[in-house]
Amino acid sequence: MLAVLDMHQDDAALPKRVSHHSINQHLRGPMQLASVLLWFYAAPSLADSGPCEQLRQTTPAYPVDVSQLRALGDCAMPERPGEAVVYYQAAEDLGDSGSRLPLAQALEASGDSIAALAIWKSLADSEWTASARLTAARSALNADNSYLAHTYWKQATPVTADDWALGAAIAQRELQEQDAMDYQRQVLKQQPRADRYYAAAVTAAQSGHLQQSTAWLAEAVRLAPQQPRYSADYGMRLAGAEDQATRARSIPYLERATRALPEDYRIGEALAWRYVEVENNRAARKALRRVLDVEQELVDGDQVFGSLAARTYHQRRVHEALSRRDSITLASTWAPAGMPTNDNVRDDRKERRGTSQNVQMAMWDHALGDEPSRNGRTLSVYGRVLFAGTGRTDYAHSMGTGVGLRYKPFGTRNINLYSELYHQRQIDDAQYGGLTLGQLISPSKVGDNYGDLRGHAETSNDLLLRATASFLDQGKWRNDWRADEDEWDERFLYHDAAWWTRAGDHQWLSRYQRGHTWKLPSDTAQTLMPYGFLEFSSQDPSNDWRQDLRTGLGLRWQWWFDDDRYNAYRGSLKVRAEYQQSLGGNLYEHANGLLLGAELTI
Repeated sequence: MLAVLDMHQDDAALPKRVSHHSINQHLRGPMQLASVLLWFYAAPSLADSGPCEQLRQTTPAYPVDVSQLRALGDCAMPERPGEAVVYYQAAEDLGDSGSRLPLAQALEASGDSIAALAIWKSLADSEWTASARLTAARSALNADNSYLAHTYWKQATPVTADDWALGAAIAQRELQEQDAMDYQRQVLKQQPRADRYYAAAVTAAQSGHLQQSTAWLAEAVRLAPQQPRYSADYGMRLAGAEDQATRARSIPYLERATRALPEDYRIGEALAWRYVEVENNRAARKALRRVLDVEQELVDGDQVFGSLAARTYHQRRVHEALSRRDSITLASTWAPAGMPTNDNVRDDRKERRGTSQNVQMAMWDHALGDEPSRNGRTLSVYGRVLFAGTGRTDYAHSMGTGVGLRYKPFGTRNINLYSELYHQRQIDDAQYGGLTLGQLISPSKVGDNYGDLRGHAETSNDLLLRATASFLDQGKWRNDWRADEDEWDERFLYHDAAWWTRAGDHQWLSRYQRGHTWKLPSDTAQTLMPYGFLEFSSQDPSNDWRQDLRTGLGLRWQWWFDDDRYNAYRGSLKVRAEYQQSLGGNLYEHANGLLLGAELTI
């Protein structure tokens, strides 16, 4: 008996779904029913006052009158539908067919839509009322029978805003999108409340009417500005707009939402991207740090909105890019012919037969302005030093130095424009005694070579204008570490054009490269990538245009390092080896062979 009594102590104790089987289990005998009724008499605080209180006082301890049982069920509705189910079921068991309809309503109110639907299906036409058909439509919808729900709703006469809202939900489930929109307009006509506008906005979005959905969402925010979920959804909607001005309008709504819902990292991330777009890097970094702190507390495997590891790495990469002002690059290349970029000394050779060469470069780049970048655009001052030699054993035959400006005009395109004051020195062949790799650690040999560069070298000054662009290397093709992948593809199409304005020399280089990258089994971030390439280059020393076309295969090892909680890897080291095969041209005739290169960026 205690189990029966405990089930009815209050609504919180009632089961969410009460089935026919459970009801019958509780009412197998008159003693159990009497126990239930006696307990309710002893707890008058759970019953209504007035007529219901009088009913309780006049009802015997063991009621067998179906009218009394039905009346007790009516008194329990709608606050205690589980209690009402007990009374209506008892009345039906005593042969009262009139209790079947209120029993179905009580079952639906208590959450047992499937049991309620079974009764609705068995009702005769004479037993139906308008309100019963609407309740039956709700039961069918909750039981995932949208067709039957639509049938019941069409047979009813919707009057209230709730009735029209139910019709909209059914029409949406039945993919009758225009009807769903029309019904929501009826809801708003009767009850223009914030929650109604929000529900209508959801219906419109699911039906593909984004403009109308946004308008209704804006009205919901206007009517209930204190509701953070409305502000969050409206801000996210504006943040995903096509035009930048509309996206910028999302910021105050996202700010309000992220203060009220700090645990929602999606809102914080969207706010950070909007800060980046309006060039408020300081606020963007702060928002990203807050999001990263939240994501540190997420349980492992939270992949509801994509890979957690990939998302946090991207956020750390953006934070690092927004924070980086200085970068240093050290590179060395040994090639059978020309360099794979125009980072080399100006070549005015008269002979056409290719010769191997090596180039070493050190470059420092410093971003200008209050912030290092402005929505991906940068303006930097840089300085560089280059040493070049012929063959693979002679170093620093020529030296080039340059100071200039680098401008990156587009945030989403890897295009750079350079203007550089360039100075070059090349030691006379008769004075050059050679400088080998081993002699680079000898101060006296290096000093002698530097003296030759100063005293026995041909010098030239020039204004170098240069443009570089890399395409097809964004998204899944990018050259970056992947936190959630073990292997991936990379590619790029690189163009490099240089013009020494005083000498009148031009250089052009285009290179397409594609490879497949594997992570190495290591505790550090290391990868190995075999690749193939096709390269075209053209030069016009002494106004004599020459071209070269070559292809080859290569292998690249890369190591990323220097990261922390908020920043992705700041530095990387790349070492590569590739075999080059000439396909034709008169710039580097028969210059086939092995290229070796190393590049360190910090």
